[in-house]
Amino acid sequence: MSSPYRILLAAGASALLLTGCNDSSSSSDAAPAPGTEQPGNPDPVVVPAPSAEQPPEFIVRPYLQAPGSDTMTVMFETENTQPQVWVRPFGSSDEFQKIDAGVHSEDGLVYRAVMSGLQSNRLYEYYVLTNDAGGVGRVTQAFAFKTWPDASDDVEQARFIAISDTQLDREIYEVVLNNVVTDGFMTEECNGTQPETCAENIAAITISGDVVQTGGNRSNWRDQLFGRMADITPYVPLITVPGNHDYYSNAELELYRTYMSPPENGSVGYEDHWYFIDYLDLRLIGLDSYPISGAHGSFNRETLAVQRQWLRETLLDAEIQQKTFVMGMFHHGCLSEMWNVGESIGSCEMVSELEKYSDRTGAVTGHFFGHTHSYSRGQSLNTPHLWLNAASASGYIEPLDNADHQNNQISDYDTFEVSRSEFGYSVLTYRFGADASVTLQRKKGGYDGDTEFEVVDEVTFASKRNDNLPQATAGTGELPATDIQLAVNVGAPEQVHEVQWQISENEQFEGVVFDVWGNETRRHNLFYDEATQVGGDEYQGYEAIDTQQGADIFRLNLSELLSLKTVRPGGDDYYRWNKRFASQNTHVSSYDAYGGQPRPTLGLKPGTTYYWRARVRDSQMNWSSWSEGYSFSLAGTRTPNLLTNGDAEAGDLSAWTLSSGLVSAITANNNGGFGAAEGDYYFAGRGFGQGLPGDCCTDSAFQQVDISSYGQDIDAGKVYLDLSAQMTTWSADDIPELRIELRDANDQPLAWNQSPERTSASIKSWETQSIEGFLPAGVRSVVVHIGGERKAGNDNDVYFDNVSLSLLY
Repeated sequence: MSSPYRILLAAGASALLLTGCNDSSSSSDAAPAPGTEQPGNPDPVVVPAPSAEQPPEFIVRPYLQAPGSDTMTVMFETENTQPQVWVRPFGSSDEFQKIDAGVHSEDGLVYRAVMSGLQSNRLYEYYVLTNDAGGVGRVTQAFAFKTWPDASDDVEQARFIAISDTQLDREIYEVVLNNVVTDGFMTEECNGTQPETCAENIAAITISGDVVQTGGNRSNWRDQLFGRMADITPYVPLITVPGNHDYYSNAELELYRTYMSPPENGSVGYEDHWYFIDYLDLRLIGLDSYPISGAHGSFNRETLAVQRQWLRETLLDAEIQQKTFVMGMFHHGCLSEMWNVGESIGSCEMVSELEKYSDRTGAVTGHFFGHTHSYSRGQSLNTPHLWLNAASASGYIEPLDNADHQNNQISDYDTFEVSRSEFGYSVLTYRFGADASVTLQRKKGGYDGDTEFEVVDEVTFASKRNDNLPQATAGTGELPATDIQLAVNVGAPEQVHEVQWQISENEQFEGVVFDVWGNETRRHNLFYDEATQVGGDEYQGYEAIDTQQGADIFRLNLSELLSLKTVRPGGDDYYRWNKRFASQNTHVSSYDAYGGQPRPTLGLKPGTTYYWRARVRDSQMNWSSWSEGYSFSLAGTRTPNLLTNGDAEAGDLSAWTLSSGLVSAITANNNGGFGAAEGDYYFAGRGFGQGLPGDCCTDSAFQQVDISSYGQDIDAGKVYLDLSAQMTTWSADDIPELRIELRDANDQPLAWNQSPERTSASIKSWETQSIEGFLPAGVRSVVVHIGGERKAGNDNDVYFDNVSLSLLY
């Protein structure tokens, strides 16, 4: 093919027509004829830049994809024909590498040119050349990109920009992304008058989903995203993942995959949905949370399994390659302080895999998400893992001055230290080598009149030793339940960012251990006051408050804390697997240590000794060792087991009343050799040689216990109920259930703030389940139910042993 581009020569009087666009040489530098004498020091060949009277007619200006140390992809959209990309080292007069751009859309308008064989850590200039409808050549101005480094380049740090939700959902916010680019990226992060400095200063821009408002709307891609980011996209690569809006009217992600071209290293059959990309010791992993979420997705169990397995393999490869940083990117949050309905159990599984990588390697991990249109930053309890809600770069910000939204959608999670409902972007600076670290800075702004982009939050994760060991100064001996205060001191209190406390009934901190960590135990916690007190607006953002201002983080008023919130093992881990809205609870996750069962909650039980310890974390997220263990005890009495024949050792149903089907006391001989938890007998449903009632399929029995003699203490809130049972099944097909009812003096049921039932999916392994808590006033009897539902086979394989009910007062 021939392209009539005019080439301005250095000497420059005449214009030449170039032919053979894939030929990297011209007649002026052709090989000399044999025998021709050559000068000893020939002048270097000067290859002029291409030029034309008009630039190409772009629908979407050039933008960068899939960066690497020896490659870069240039994409654009145009109705012009015969497009090429010419590239060479920036500022040089070297020959050009000339690449024909291939069609990347069904309509033939989106083009992609993949440049390979480039030098690492090198700034390149490039031009896009096309022919217009009249066959006249057109050429762009010089654009620039920088290849990523390899290990031999000794690059010490890199800066990435993280944004999310670039969708335009309200016309009044059209200016936001424009301002983020021009007054933020082009002004704060580089010199907009010399845009090649953006290529030098910024390794990439990540967008954590909801790239456009409606994924199936072509103009949204052309105008909302590329139109508003056109100043920077020719210079800095975009690294994106899809969000729910990108799927709207675009169920197969046709347009997303038309405009985006990530590395092709994901699962076969899920191309462009997930992938990874490496920058030295940093691995960025893009994931697709739409098909693994509930409330704002299309949950698909098979897709979740495939993506999760691919993630595990990708993390194993990162471990082999000793990656210092691994960051996941997906749209739907695992936890989302400003919009609870946006959470996803599937996303939590991805977070858990990343945390496991930290646990195994000591590396810093993290994840970027969006969906909620506000900035949130937090850290995992046990690992150096960053939580970053990178929104909002355009999508409307959450209405924190709205009481209904506050009452129904927000939660002040312990995992998050800062939440700010505002526009802005985040800059992450990765430092490589022996003193590896990553620093996050949040820069606020975007709406007209709010374009200073001041730093409103900053944190660094850097692995180092923390020898600041706590020692107890209060919280030992016998204490009143109404005033239990634990306290520690450390050698360097100014270095402490947060404290974690653990409390257990086990001196070795085995079994059930309660974690107190987060909002009340760190230096700062930025969240929101009640709606009527919130300042700010939907343009400049809403004003958060520091709920920890002036707090003494070395002292824990445990009695007061338990009157205000529920404390469970693992802290916020409970909320990963138990979502606020039914539509989010897509499945019982195998990552949940409690298998969907209610978790124990900490209550200060009379007559009980508690053991506690503490550790402290510095400002770079490094934990100290645990302190030695300390203990305190509460005065009080525990009754013996108030149930009769709770261990089934009577060999029958003595003291129990059959309410449905058949419940029997059986031995190992009745059940294939599977024996009791203790003794000889245990309870089981129908079958096992004991009979098969004709009705189907629930078997249950109950025992009602009169506790009216404790009525005065119950009504004073002093009586703690402790019900436990050992439970299991044969194959987890049938469902055993332990259930409790509270009754008043008239034998009428009373409500309780505890979950009244427990089940088990344990297979031939006795599992202890408990229901416990302080009894509400008015309780005069307790009804304990055992039994369950047959789902498969003839026998009802629901087994119970050592059913025990005690009161502590």
